[in-house]
Amino acid sequence: MIVKLPQELVHEKFFFSDRIEIENFITEKWNPSFNPTLFVYDMLYWSGGQGFQPWRQGFITIPVLFEKWKELAGTGRNIFAERRQNEAETFMKKGTALFFQVVFWMNEQPVVLYNWHEQINRLSIKPLNVAERLSFVEMYPAHYASFIQLTALFLEAEKQFYKTLVMQKRNQQ
Repeated sequence: MIVKLPQELVHEKFFFSDRIEIENFITEKWNPSFNPTLFVYDMLYWSGGQGFQPWRQGFITIPVLFEKWKELAGTGRNIFAERRQNEAETFMKKGTALFFQVVFWMNEQPVVLYNWHEQINRLSIKPLNVAERLSFVEMYPAHYASFIQLTALFLEAEKQFYKTLVMQKRNQQ
């Protein structure tokens, strides 16, 4: 299926065309094996389509994203240890896409990549200085320091996510 890239997802690091091909992806239900760099659920939403909205069920979807990162991080350590810079950029692109989904979905919103600095600063649940730190990661994706920064952002986001869940449960009781 070919989808026109919605304005909300325009970003030169992730998309090089205004038409994106999504391979036979079932968007009506949660598929934990999706490719995070395609932003398929967010793309469908911003295109006006119907489908599963993972940000509305974060208690199910976000832990899966954290697990995906933990699996990816092991690969990342090897890539950086072996100084495979060509692979480092691709790896960091995937990790950054995953992080965008974590931070927006934690706030029960679809990802907005267009002018993301402004959008991310409006979110209530996010790591400290997230825009500045993520800008560094985006600017120097093949640097080991960016990998360390992204890892720290994931750890902080995970703590905030679970803290928020606990607080929501308390408020419901």
